[in-house]
Amino acid sequence: MFTRKILFLMLLSFTTVFSYGKAHSDSLIIVLDKTIKEEPIYDRNKELNLISLKTQLVESNTSEVLHETCYQLFKEYEAYVFDSALYYVQEHLVISEQENNIYWINECKMQLARMYSTFASFYQAQSLLESIDKSTLSGDQLGAYYNSFSELYSYWSEYSSNDDYLEYKSLKDTYQDSALMAIPKSTYSYDINYGSKCIEMRKFEEAEKALLPYLPQLESNTRDYAILTSLIATMYELKGDDGRQKEYLIRSAIADIQASVKENVSLGKLAYLLLNEGDINRSNRYIKKSMEDANFYNARLRNVQISKILPIIDTAFEQDRERYQKRLQITIVIIVILSLFLAGVVFYLFRQMKKLAVTRREVIKANKELKRINHHLSETDQIKDEYIGRFLNQCSLYIEKLEAYRRSLNKKAASRKLEELYEMLKSSQIIEDELKEFYQNFDSTFLNLFPDFVDQFNNLLAKEDRIVPKPENSLTVELRIFALIRLGITDSAKIANFLRYSITTIYNYRSKYRKKSIVPNDEFEDIVMKIGRENH
Repeated sequence: MFTRKILFLMLLSFTTVFSYGKAHSDSLIIVLDKTIKEEPIYDRNKELNLISLKTQLVESNTSEVLHETCYQLFKEYEAYVFDSALYYVQEHLVISEQENNIYWINECKMQLARMYSTFASFYQAQSLLESIDKSTLSGDQLGAYYNSFSELYSYWSEYSSNDDYLEYKSLKDTYQDSALMAIPKSTYSYDINYGSKCIEMRKFEEAEKALLPYLPQLESNTRDYAILTSLIATMYELKGDDGRQKEYLIRSAIADIQASVKENVSLGKLAYLLLNEGDINRSNRYIKKSMEDANFYNARLRNVQISKILPIIDTAFEQDRERYQKRLQITIVIIVILSLFLAGVVFYLFRQMKKLAVTRREVIKANKELKRINHHLSETDQIKDEYIGRFLNQCSLYIEKLEAYRRSLNKKAASRKLEELYEMLKSSQIIEDELKEFYQNFDSTFLNLFPDFVDQFNNLLAKEDRIVPKPENSLTVELRIFALIRLGITDSAKIANFLRYSITTIYNYRSKYRKKSIVPNDEFEDIVMKIGRENH
């Protein structure tokens, strides 16, 4: 049980570290892509610096400034443009020989030998280094001298066949050991050489102790940083740590671009690593970028190195593109089939929706009609209830009044007051009083049902034609006519009978206000019949 827990914790730790490393590399590779896009900016700054140095070379007024400027121009071109670097180191050598300046003659020969090694002119490089008298080398030059031989045989071994490889590899190791003996310890040059040797010997802990402390000390946009991180990437490659190898290759590639280093290795190695990870598109872009840099630099060795990788990545890219095209063709066929099926479904749904829309319109129409009928019935019921209540109350009052009138007449008849009885029977005052009270009750009931009737009716007329009743809660004759129309009584004869006017008078009133209305004449009374409907 305890063992299982330990195994689980180890697995969890490994998964966490791996996930972190992958996420870190993924974020770094985004930075690399951005840096590649910004490459023209870095190269432009490089060119401006070169222009400044060339101006300084022309204006050099002392031997010391001349040598230093020539050296600076060589160093600027050393990993940027091979031909220009070769030109300036050769010019520098001529100047040094003319002045018989042994220090600079030895320095130029070593620089020139490194250039020949990079160009795969190994015999020229060997001859040049062998022409140097070791006894004339200064203390700091001796280590560089052995390093030049070590670099020569390192490059030579890459070109050689299997039989010669071991010989050149042995010579490279011998000169590397000599360099380590000549270079003072606890210096950057010593630790770089020692770390490189430890990596070859698989002494990874010692290599880490020698190399890793320099990471925070070097600026991340320099060639030295690019070389250091490339070396560390090689260490992790040999350790089998692909995640760390990838991280430091990316760091090295970013530094190369920011320092305008065209004689680079890391981007090509990273392209090959990404190919194995399956990131073929990015791998193809990086190897082609690496080839562009090698062509720009114009060194034979780097072209050969990249040309070994390029066909592999190219083939993988073509195969991936063919697979993509096949998948695309299959996808297109599937999409066409699905599109036809979808078109059929859409057509079917369209027909169903059309039918549904027709049905829905019919249902909406029926609902509106039903709502209108219900509203009308509700309104009619309310009107009916209101007027029935008033009618019953009015009938009761009329019965009481008739009874009182009968008693009054009976009393006159019993008292033999025939003349007064006749006067009462002849008078129409009682009828007028009852009609007045009847109309008042009608007006009151109607305005109780439709309190906004007068205002809404007047809104249908021009301002000068509007009707304003004088007593409160009362209607004029004209308003009563249209009040009856609002209640659904549209027959002029019934209206005339109700209001005790002639049919002609009623007709004239109706015609008069139709003409005065601000709405179409034939719609006037229909609109009147809808007044107050939204309130019921």
